[in-house]
Amino acid sequence: MWQSYSNGLLVAIGLIMAIGAQNAFVLAQSLRREHHLPVAALCILCDAVLVAAGVFGLAALLAQSPTLLAIARWGGAAFLI
Repeated sequence: MWQSYSNGLLVAIGLIMAIGAQNAFVLAQSLRREHHLPVAALCILCDAVLVAAGVFGLAALLAQSPTLLAIARWGGAAFLI
């Protein structure tokens, strides 16, 4: 059990450390000191929801439903924009 937990923790840390669009936005907001705490809190919440969805098998559900897949695709695009 502890091996699975530590593997999951290391993967999550690796995903968070990678500089992507979300992390670059949080860093930019923090450097400008414009709403840095709410932005960071929202990103933490979104990351937690996405990790939980992955753990509980959302990918299998999306693979079975083209409609849900399209909603997730366009919702993700809207989030990034």
